[in-house]
Amino acid sequence: MHLFGKRGERVFAVADIGSGSGGVCILATSGQGPARLLAAERCVLSFEERTLEATISGISAKLSEAAEKALAFATKDSTMRAVSEVYAIVRGPWTHSKAIRATSKLPKDTRIDGAMIGGLAKEALAEDTEFDRANIMEASVVRVELNGYATAQPEGKQAHTISVSVLLSELDPRVRAGISETLSRAFSAPPPTLRSGLRALISTLRESSALPKDCVIVDMTSEATHIVAVRKGVPAETAVVAEGKRSILKRIAGDKMPEEVLALMKMLEDDKCEPAACEAIKAAIAHVEPELVRVFGETIGKLAAKRRLPNPLIIAAHADLLPWLSRFFSRIDFTQFTVTMQPFIPKAIGQEYVTDLIDVPSSLSVDLGLLLAASLVNIEQRSTT
Repeated sequence: MHLFGKRGERVFAVADIGSGSGGVCILATSGQGPARLLAAERCVLSFEERTLEATISGISAKLSEAAEKALAFATKDSTMRAVSEVYAIVRGPWTHSKAIRATSKLPKDTRIDGAMIGGLAKEALAEDTEFDRANIMEASVVRVELNGYATAQPEGKQAHTISVSVLLSELDPRVRAGISETLSRAFSAPPPTLRSGLRALISTLRESSALPKDCVIVDMTSEATHIVAVRKGVPAETAVVAEGKRSILKRIAGDKMPEEVLALMKMLEDDKCEPAACEAIKAAIAHVEPELVRVFGETIGKLAAKRRLPNPLIIAAHADLLPWLSRFFSRIDFTQFTVTMQPFIPKAIGQEYVTDLIDVPSSLSVDLGLLLAASLVNIEQRSTT
């Protein structure tokens, strides 16, 4: 049994599983105010070609390594309380998420209760034929409308029409097995509570008031990018692009190492690179952008096939890629897909959006994926206290 934390706090191990990495943080929360981050580690697969099976196995190994390092760091703290639960937040391409909706019209104004909401949510699930029931990871009510208006506390209110939106996520069963076994063994705990990366991102942005009612979310991991159209605060159309941080850097890299390219991009933003190196990296980026425009444009076009997309664009990605990605999505001509026929208006999401949810000590270096994962756990704990 591993012990941390102050009296009155519950301590969680929280994992964030990306397309090419595994991260783990140790979190102490009282259910009120920001949670305390006690440790944070991420271990990343090296840049090389792998089969899908080898990638899944490699991620489990990196997750185990990150858990071991996080525990070793956290146990340096002399204050002690038991880890009470383990969460795993899983992102694309391992998870696919969407929102489904059901509406019930009542003969007259009726007092709404939890059973009615739950029953309508089950109706929505029963009508879905796309996801394999055996692979469902989560099904949670994300919006309730009474008489056409969103209502945060619907129970006990009167209405003649009720609509329920449910976030549904499925998870590759091989990834689920690897995650569950790895984390149960690492923390001597029951299998983790599973959540989607989309749920973590939307819940955190909504809590920080940074989520527009209508927007497009771009969530980039190592090997994939999840793009989601959010309408009235609910995920509507979703798609996964098989391009992420690693693949984009490999396109730009040429004969350089991708890690070197990432460092050069940061120096370029900070205006600290040598003129020749700056010009070379600018030329390399300009060379790959047309193909990236085609790849992302095709997917965004499919998302906009039924309804044009909102203009606000929320980007969650590696910090050193955010400036370029913001310019990429604002500069490229995606205007044919937006409601206003104007360019996307990008907003990059960073650590400043979770300060009310997570207290990060200056001694810790933590990435956005783990911050969003930890934020979701604190939000859920707040709602139960």
